[in-house]
Amino acid sequence: MMTPSAFFQPLRSVTLPGCGTEVLLAGFDLHHYSPSLFNQFGVKMPDAISRAVPKRQAEFLAGRYLAQQLLKERGMAPVEIAVGDNRAPVWPQGLTGSISHHDQLAACVICPQHHEQAGVGLDIELPVNADIVPGMQGMVVNEQELVRLETDEQNAIWLMTLMFSAKESIFKALYPQVQRYFDFLDVSFLGMDDQWLYFELNTELAASLPSGRQGKVHYSRMSESVFTFTRSEYFTDNNYHY
Repeated sequence: MMTPSAFFQPLRSVTLPGCGTEVLLAGFDLHHYSPSLFNQFGVKMPDAISRAVPKRQAEFLAGRYLAQQLLKERGMAPVEIAVGDNRAPVWPQGLTGSISHHDQLAACVICPQHHEQAGVGLDIELPVNADIVPGMQGMVVNEQELVRLETDEQNAIWLMTLMFSAKESIFKALYPQVQRYFDFLDVSFLGMDDQWLYFELNTELAASLPSGRQGKVHYSRMSESVFTFTRSEYFTDNNYHY
């Protein structure tokens, strides 16, 4: 699938192993961004985005364009994916999804929503700067998590970026149930294998998400990007134990 603009690189689809979930991705070039691209790609620019800096406009356009393409694949007419009160996308009835981006890449996933509190979380990140890694300790991960991560000078940037991304994905997936902001330290890293990260809730986030509940997050590396994905079912089904 090619796009008629120098702004986008060709779209590509990735099926996550073990998830059976299609993620649509597109690289984009901020140097080729223009507000006129919203009309060209049939994406409505919300008032709040029209007042934002060009970088934020470009990221918003990229994410919403991918969402429209995934809806078309489902045979749905293009609809506006509005911004909700919690800044999350508002999906058509019966669907849930997640959008993420950094300044070079956007990604989107859309799944059937089997009940109104079901959610998915997708996050992509470029590696964090080395000078902020020490400050992430105690804010993104606690001391026990650091021990489990076994960080050193060679892997600290990758692992801290991975933890930040995974907990962002967890927040997005569980927000429909929790309906409030919760802290990175409310979720603890337990361990990992070559595709999955395992976590445990440190506090009750909702009646269906008690303290001690375990769940999992898929992860991978895409070129320079860290990529994570999870579903609310990975935490509410109570079948995922480390």
